[in-house]
This record gives sequence, C-alpha cells and structure tokens, in this order.
Amino acid sequence: MAATDVTIQYLGPKGDGVAQGQRGRIYIDGGIPGDRVRVRTHRGDDGITRGEITAMLAPSSHRQEAPCPHYDQCGGCTLQHVTPQFYNHWKQDMVRDQLAKLNLYPKRWDAPVFIEGGHRRRATFAALKKNDRVIMGYYRRRSDQIADIKTCMVAEPEIFKMRDTLRPLLVPILKEGRAADVFIQHVGGVYDVVITGQVGRHGEPDLNVREAISELARKAGVARVGWRSRDRDPIDVMIEREKPIASFGELRVALPPAAFLQPTLQGELALVDAVIARLPAKGHFADLFSGCGTFSGPMLARGSVDAYESVDPAIKALTKARGTHQLKAVKRDLFKNPLRRDEINRYDAIVFDPPRAGAREQSSAMASAKAPLLVGVSCNPATFARDARILCDGNYRLDSIQLVDQFTWSHHVELVASFIRK
Repeated sequence: MAATDVTIQYLGPKGDGVAQGQRGRIYIDGGIPGDRVRVRTHRGDDGITRGEITAMLAPSSHRQEAPCPHYDQCGGCTLQHVTPQFYNHWKQDMVRDQLAKLNLYPKRWDAPVFIEGGHRRRATFAALKKNDRVIMGYYRRRSDQIADIKTCMVAEPEIFKMRDTLRPLLVPILKEGRAADVFIQHVGGVYDVVITGQVGRHGEPDLNVREAISELARKAGVARVGWRSRDRDPIDVMIEREKPIASFGELRVALPPAAFLQPTLQGELALVDAVIARLPAKGHFADLFSGCGTFSGPMLARGSVDAYESVDPAIKALTKARGTHQLKAVKRDLFKNPLRRDEINRYDAIVFDPPRAGAREQSSAMASAKAPLLVGVSCNPATFARDARILCDGNYRLDSIQLVDQFTWSHHVELVASFIRK
C-alpha cells in the first residue's frame, strides 16, 4: 500500500470523497471536499483505487463530529461526518447534476423534504451464532465483519428493542458458525420477522427449529415469522399469530411476509402527498409498479385505479384488500410487457414507481402516448434522468420535481416528478 497526501475535491455518487492522485482518481471513505488528508491507497477487486485516511492534515469547513458513537464501527451510515447544510445541498445537487447531464431542467423545484433519523421501521440485521451466543448487528463498510452495535440513530428505538429481545431466542434456531439475516419490520403496531440463511443442525427447519420459532413468536410478541434459505427464495411462513396490516389511504392491506414498504412512515406520507398534489381532482388512474398499494390506496380518493405489479404476493394482497373500492389489481411484468400506447391513453394520469433499475421499457412506451399527465417516483436519480430524457424526447416535458430524503445520512435519495403532455 502506498501513502500519499491529497485534497478531497468532491463527493462521489456513493458518498465517498474523491481526490486526484498521480495515477487517477482515489475514492476515500470519510473524505469531504476541502479535506487535506494523508491516505494509504490500494486497488480493489473492482479496479477502483481506494484510500484509507491515516492522517487529517487540514479538515474541511464542512466537517463535523459524527453524532453516533458507533459511526466508525458500523457500515450503515456514510455521511454523519458532514454538516447538515452541506448534506442537504449535496443531496439536491446530486439530483440536479444527473438531470443537467442530459439537459433536463424542470420548470419548478418544490421545497425538499428531509426526514430526521430515528424513524426507520424496518431493518435487516446480520446474525451469527458462536458458542451458543448470537452476535447481531450491521456489516462494517466493505467487510463481512458484524458490528454488534448497542444503538442506532436511524432505526426506530422499537426495532432495536425487538432485536435485543430476539437475540437469545435465536440461539436454538440459527446454525452454528453460519451467518444469517434477520429482517424486522414494524407496521400497524406489530412485528414481522423473516430469517434468511441456514438454521438448525442440517440447515433447514426441523422439529426443534419449528418449536423454537414458535417459542420466539410467543415470548417476543412477534406477529409472524418466516424463513428462507436464500434471499430470493419464496418465504415459508413458520408461524402467523396475526397478519400485519398496512393502511394506504382508505385501503387496509394484509401484508405478505417481508413486504416492501417505504422505510419510514414519515417518508411514505411525504411521497404520497407529493404524488397526490400532482394528480387531477378526479379521474381514472394507473399505478405502475404498485407494490402493495402505497399510492393506489390514497389515489382512490380521487377516482378509479388500476394497479400493475409483477410480484404475486403483492397482487394477491391488493386483490383481497380491494373490497368495494374502485381498484383493479393486475399482475404484469412491466419490464417484459410494458403497457402499450393504446392502454396508456385510457388514463387521465399515470403514476410509476419502478425499482432502482428504472423503467426504460415502460418509459419508451409512454413517450409517444397521449395521457395528459405522468407522475414519476424514483429512488435512483441516474435511472430517473435516463427515463425522463426518453419521455422528454417524446410527447412530454418535465414540469416539477420534489426531493424526499428518508435515507438519512446515506447517499440514497428519492424524488417525485411530474411530466405534462406537450
């Protein structure tokens, strides 16, 4: 490893400081623009040169003491060491820069919403059993080591209380020496838990594991416990004492295990408010990539809604929650089979909230359509800008954007945007 003195010039898209070295850019964890630092460099397996700060020669004026006592141990947060003013401006500039790269300039920027820490209602903990003791925390940054932290400034306090309650109850469940993930979600006043990884003596639930899971649910007061061997496997519900219920506007949805929700209730409400504010007072609407109905439910107050989603448990949950509402739940993979132009033209407005990969195929179909209004929600400014460029090269113009930051102290950010037909 080589040592060199550099000045941090800007933050990269993942929140690391970027400096120019003799052989190119150096990405430095914990660096801030204006820092003069001595770093030990190495080239990672991904070919990127990274630097570890060994000495702070002159700190940036944007630097502050990280408020969390576990900040240097835990890999959950990346930007607690910057001042709130710098952080807020950087998040907004990150979105502006991605748009400007593609010559996209909205007519209106609405006031951004920043959610404070301490509201995350779901968390995934790494858990490892060694000698009948369970270590349970977050992975350190760029490491497979688990930081068994005592508190977290991002998550709800109730999440960490439940973690501490579960820890001894997981001892007879987890497989010795094999790391597993434990997902905890707090919604509607109850807890949903999913264990991912090998359990028991043979890696799968046997009678002893099932009895231990039943005991865990009873003693911890958990509504439901599920298990799966790998992350993308279907979830096997081990015990369900009560179905977690989420309220989306006038909808009450019985959530499937590990259902996707916005990470904070405050962030969800801010996104919903931004979407609803952009919709007409009445109409027939489509909700693309609808999930379990985060936007579909509130949209029902303004008319009928067709919700499109490819995840089968989410569609089944929406169908059961529909009741007498003007909601139609449609299972459809919008990546492989996007709505056609004639289908799009049936709606007064379309809301689309794709995953981080964006909605390139669906945007290409919408670009030539005649729906009066499109409302996009995105957690990835880069793929949003790409899709917005497609729409603006077609029949639409980018009218407004509002930033919503509920991923406190991270490099992630969300936004809501409206597109009006030219």
